[in-house]
Amino acid sequence: MAMDKKKRQKKLAKKKAKRKQALSNRKKKISFTGRISHTKAIIMAKSSIITECRIRKDIFSSGIGTAIIARKMPNGYIGAGVYLLDVWCLGIKNAYFTTLSEDDYQDRLRQIEVNEKLDNIQPACLRKLIDECVGYSEKLGFKPHKDFKASKQLLMDIDTTACPNNYSFGRDGKPFYLAGPNESEQKSKQIVNTLLRNCGEGNFDYLVGLGDMGFDLNDDH
Repeated sequence: MAMDKKKRQKKLAKKKAKRKQALSNRKKKISFTGRISHTKAIIMAKSSIITECRIRKDIFSSGIGTAIIARKMPNGYIGAGVYLLDVWCLGIKNAYFTTLSEDDYQDRLRQIEVNEKLDNIQPACLRKLIDECVGYSEKLGFKPHKDFKASKQLLMDIDTTACPNNYSFGRDGKPFYLAGPNESEQKSKQIVNTLLRNCGEGNFDYLVGLGDMGFDLNDDH
């Protein structure tokens, strides 16, 4: 009986220690996010060491994919710039900066890799790809996502001349607009009309929803 009591006490002590550690970790996370502003976190992250850069493996054949730059901040957190790139047409469709613990960052990668296979990429090549993707889409009349201005600060100290790769945008030599699931009929028509103005009829391709949910963008031209 005495031995069973000791085992129970040891088990309870172990559970108590785990709860204490979990609470301590939670307090650290809350205290960090509560003390520092989003702007200050970016300033801290952009001068921190790059730990890795990732890109969707088949981005040029699929047309759209995620790009990530991760920097290890002095407090141990990962400052990450995350970019959704449309290399066929629209450029930076989405972008954000976030700070995550190492475990949470790895969880975020696993969530992304449910739908995309991510490969490592040299920082110089990541920035070159993103810069050229922005340049391509802007010539077509499309601006980067509004949050790109903040998240691109994590790229600004990277020298693109160190990248030996050459990138080609569009599909089969022409812009190709592939309507996303969150783009309304009105939004898609605006995008196609922008391509008409800047490229001219026959100089780009597009694909929108088909079947009962589809619509004909040719109605306006």
